Amino acid sequence: MKTMILKVDDKISQELDLIKESEGLGNRTSAFTFLIKYYFLTKKDSLDRSIETLNNLLDKKIAKKKLLSASEQLKDI
Repeated sequence: MKTMILKVDDKISQELDLIKESEGLGNRTSAFTFLIKYYFLTKKDSLDRSIETLNNLLDKKIAKKKLLSASEQLKDI
């Protein structure tokens, strides 16, 4: 296992503690790992949905008028 030493603002360490407590995690390392895994899970899902929407559009399975605006589609990115 690799060791990482990060210098962060006090607010970041407080926010990590808040995440740790609210998610029931053991320490800041587990909170940091949780955030990384959460990021990849949500971004992967978002990308998969975007690809599916584009494929459906190419197959003309959805009406162009029913598509969300670009800003609404990208709000979770």
